[in-house]
Amino acid sequence: MICFGVCALGAAGTSLAITQSNAPAVTKVEPPSWWANQSINPVRLLVRGENLTGARVMASKPQTTVADVKVNANGSYLLVSVRISPSAQPGNYPLSVTTRDGTVTIPFQIKAPLNPAMNFKGITADDVIYLIMTDRFSDGDPANNTPAGSPPAANDRRNSRAFHGGDIRGVINHLSYLKELGVTAIWLTPWYDNWDGVNNCDRPWCPNTSYHGYGAIDYYGVEDHFGDLGTLQELVRKAHALGLKVIQDQVANHVGSHHPWMTNPPLDDWFHGTRQHHLIEKFQNSVLLTPHGNRDEVRNTLDGWFSEDLPDMNQEEPEVARYEIQNALWWIGVTGIDGIRQDTIQYMPRSFIRDLSDALHRQYPRMWMVGEVFERDSAQTAFFIGGHAGWDGIDTKLDSDFDFPLWRVSLDVFTGKKPMHALRDQLKYDALYPDPLKITTLTNNHDTPRFMSLDGASLEGAMLHTAFMLTVRGTPQLYSGEEIAMKGKDDPDNRRDFPGGFSADSRSAFQASTRSAEEQRMWQWTHDWIKLRLDHPALRSGRQIDLFYDDDIYAFARQDKKETVIIVFNRANAEKNITVPAGAIDVSDGLQPLALYGAKNGGRVKGGVAMLVVPARTAAAYRVQ
Repeated sequence: MICFGVCALGAAGTSLAITQSNAPAVTKVEPPSWWANQSINPVRLLVRGENLTGARVMASKPQTTVADVKVNANGSYLLVSVRISPSAQPGNYPLSVTTRDGTVTIPFQIKAPLNPAMNFKGITADDVIYLIMTDRFSDGDPANNTPAGSPPAANDRRNSRAFHGGDIRGVINHLSYLKELGVTAIWLTPWYDNWDGVNNCDRPWCPNTSYHGYGAIDYYGVEDHFGDLGTLQELVRKAHALGLKVIQDQVANHVGSHHPWMTNPPLDDWFHGTRQHHLIEKFQNSVLLTPHGNRDEVRNTLDGWFSEDLPDMNQEEPEVARYEIQNALWWIGVTGIDGIRQDTIQYMPRSFIRDLSDALHRQYPRMWMVGEVFERDSAQTAFFIGGHAGWDGIDTKLDSDFDFPLWRVSLDVFTGKKPMHALRDQLKYDALYPDPLKITTLTNNHDTPRFMSLDGASLEGAMLHTAFMLTVRGTPQLYSGEEIAMKGKDDPDNRRDFPGGFSADSRSAFQASTRSAEEQRMWQWTHDWIKLRLDHPALRSGRQIDLFYDDDIYAFARQDKKETVIIVFNRANAEKNITVPAGAIDVSDGLQPLALYGAKNGGRVKGGVAMLVVPARTAAAYRVQ
């Protein structure tokens, strides 16, 4: 049904007598704005209010038309499609809602689009990603540390599960630090508005708050502890001016238990279950991979709530899927971000992942999304990455997901639990990926213990682990603080505040002069390997070739049409002499590999082998042309 001017539709099967006391009201519109000439047209608005039963909706200007009005059973939500003329200019385009008892306005804007040449650039293997947990990085604006209505206990820095004061302004203030380190993209944990209160319970994790951002109460709001939309837009502009990209952490899978939807859902099937009756996630994730999984286990994995405070969204309801796809596009269009990290992506239908990916690429061809598939099984990781169809016939079109399987092996290798050749053994599963260069590697993240707090950890081991993730195929992701060898065990200890980001800190790790010797050694090492990666395209996009592997050594080449770079990792306490087959990398006798980093001397090629001398407990890079 399409209406040029007015549409009317009451709740199905509902007939209510409306009096003057039942005047319609509108309290929220999602999205609050859109653009002309977008791939999604019409845009579907979700309008929250009261007394909307029997509503007629009218557009105020001819550049917009309305259609397909739907009102939920209790008249608290209205859905309406708004078609935008290609000729529509930026400005206000309010709609009116009329019932038998009055009229109310739905505010709606058409925005001027951002310049695509400066925004929406996407992420590739040319990038190095730096993950920031916003609340724990830097307090740039103390004025937002205690939002109105937020109790003191929610903002107590002594509580490792409370808000500590880090914010978007703090990230802006330290963009020059990130540029100096050499990273090219920053990923911020979710900036959706979350509940400002405190959860109290008799469990070890209480009292706690939503400082982490994963319990949204408003998909279109910015967390008031972090700043506002204008500050967020300023961050993206200033990051782009420095050549830094920005990645938003999106969470389509679930919201927080304090979201207004919990007591008043837009539709009866908006969630999987209700607060009183729902499945609890058992994390039987392998049932998604196998074509033989039984229905009960599959439904639990897709429909189960992570916990009592994370209600699971129902993307199999078309209105929910449309809402979430539009939300992803709105954040891109209104900020200019370059990529998305999609939280808990495997717990949503694969068809929805495909539809979301298609919508992103259709509007923003360079847009990139990486999914969190937190698994140690490469087959499961490969099942969700795009570029091939699974047994269900679905290609998710997902640009990337995280290589947790390789990450886990690297931790074990560089803490002495597995032999060095375990890295090569794991990498053979790259045969499962359509393009291994598109995988995202990681040193650690905010959900994992930091390397320096693992059993068997050493600074040299952390250095080798970092160098490996910066040179192996894929797009590397660092976690804030790894570059200064921060410690931290399980959550929340792995989310300690960055030293110097807060006014009460006794010292700062943002400046070399106030870092400890260990911190500076790790920082310089990380900086140098990032620079080496950025200086040599073969380390970013070249094919990977195994050359040597045993219990203590792993050597591989990254090779493109212009150069070959050999990377050797030696975790032994003694210098090692190794030979690698020169023919495997098309190197002739007489050439002398040049030491780029980590070794004083280069090597030599004789008798069909390249001979290299690798110092103890380090990584070394050599270049041959």
